[in-house]
Amino acid sequence: MAQIIDITPRTRDIRPVLMLITSHRMDCFLLCLKCLELYTDLSRFSKIYVLANEVSGEHAVMVKAFQHRHQNVIDIHLTPRGVTPAVVAMQNFIMARHPDAVFVKLEEDVFVTPGWLEQLLAAYKLHLNSPRVAAVAPVMPVTRTGRQVLARLLRLHWPRERQRLPDLHVEDNALYHRLVWDKVLSDDLAGKYAELEKPRHYYLSHVSNNLVLWGPRLTNLLAPMGLKPVDGVSRPDEFHLNSALRVHDLRTAVVTGCLVHHFSHAGCEAYLRRHVSLDDVWWYMTGLAESAPPAWSGLSATGGRKARLARMARERNLRVLR
Repeated sequence: MAQIIDITPRTRDIRPVLMLITSHRMDCFLLCLKCLELYTDLSRFSKIYVLANEVSGEHAVMVKAFQHRHQNVIDIHLTPRGVTPAVVAMQNFIMARHPDAVFVKLEEDVFVTPGWLEQLLAAYKLHLNSPRVAAVAPVMPVTRTGRQVLARLLRLHWPRERQRLPDLHVEDNALYHRLVWDKVLSDDLAGKYAELEKPRHYYLSHVSNNLVLWGPRLTNLLAPMGLKPVDGVSRPDEFHLNSALRVHDLRTAVVTGCLVHHFSHAGCEAYLRRHVSLDDVWWYMTGLAESAPPAWSGLSATGGRKARLARMARERNLRVLR
């Protein structure tokens, strides 16, 4: 009997190139790095490029410390502030430098979770020979694709709150941001989502590129991205990525078992920070490292809560964001 041999690469043999974009959200960047180091074997990446877009001096020190902790990190400081032209031009340069690589693009306010990279790489390997699937992404609730995937969950568990949301795009819908984070931190959104019956993947014609993985086929269609601003477009690299998908009738495989958290879109950040404590986000995200995540929502709202947070910080050698 003939032997069937799988000639696709093993997941462990795929060593992606990570492009980590950071600019001004220094506290989010600190938590982004902490989650990366907690939940990722960073040696799996062949290169980690930190694209620091006109960062402050203290922010630059954080980047340099991260580089010193991991030998595959390259820090690149870019000016002027803005995705176009500096950040887009550097992404073009990196894609040209690694034309055959698998890329992961990650933004500073995305907090990864246990097993995220293996799940995305497994989905990439599964679809490697698919003529339609060109990118892979996790479920990120505070994104346009995330809201699309979570629509049934919101209808099932929080119908009244959902009905009160304004009819706005996620990028401009501050109340949606607040609702999601309230449910993540205090109403076990992740647990309820895990129990929901769903397919392994959703196939969408667009992607939110706060965290996205793609291979050489999409790189050939995407690069180089245009450096001129596009009227009405605030996220030009995402615009170019989705344009490549649309023009070539390609799809993104959203891995439904991979839940990753994006803090906020720029237009909603100020409102969200007034109503959601980044300290609580910090404790929730770092608590995922434990087999039984702590019931952070059970912490007292009084002054005792601060003391308990400080004590846990000392015990676990973590920094409390203020």
